Amino acid sequence: MGNFLALSSIIGKTKNEVITSLTNYAISVNGGLQEESNIDSSTDNCCIIDEENGNVSVFYPNGYSEWDDSSAYFSKELNATVFSFHIHDGDFWMYVLYNNGQIIDQFNPIPDYWDETISDEEMESWKGNANILAQYLKNVTPSDIDKYLVKWDLEEETEKAYSTDEYGQEEWQLIDFMNKLSLPYPVDFDGNPKGLTFKLWTKQLKLTTVKNKSNTTAIKNEKPWWKF
Repeated sequence: MGNFLALSSIIGKTKNEVITSLTNYAISVNGGLQEESNIDSSTDNCCIIDEENGNVSVFYPNGYSEWDDSSAYFSKELNATVFSFHIHDGDFWMYVLYNNGQIIDQFNPIPDYWDETISDEEMESWKGNANILAQYLKNVTPSDIDKYLVKWDLEEETEKAYSTDEYGQEEWQLIDFMNKLSLPYPVDFDGNPKGLTFKLWTKQLKLTTVKNKSNTTAIKNEKPWWKF
């Protein structure tokens, strides 16, 4: 199995505002959010929230499938611009961008991944628009990011979008993209949380037993826990 990740990045809001909004969302779907400083990052319900550069990112638990719903909820409740990021099966990264609860832009480098017969109009809708992004993000110009927003040719050798990037056309290019937008990525390379940790559960994502750091034995692995 490849790598599945989901995050929300909320522009221009504080960590406390986002925590309150995520709590409200979880309650609205018969769940909850509870701060848990001693939670192990490999626990199914582990949610990480980090704030940097005036923006906040929410790193969702394993098995969480409501990243678009919660992103739209943040955007509407907080009257904010919110990215819903997703890495799918280790094959690519993508985003949907919301403003006040409405989709204003979206990007997928392999738009026909699930259906090779999609219409030209649908293909066009997933191209991403650097001009739109630059309108909502401080100190970002279209030329800073437009080279990320391209369709991938899987038969060609991977290239970096910008010389300062660490990754080419692969799922981890998401980290380079978020760095360009001054959005925090709440997990380090070793899988350690970089922000506050919580237990998050919803009707779809059931609450499971929490692994406590003091009661678990660390096993060194060449890859982070979130990279299969």
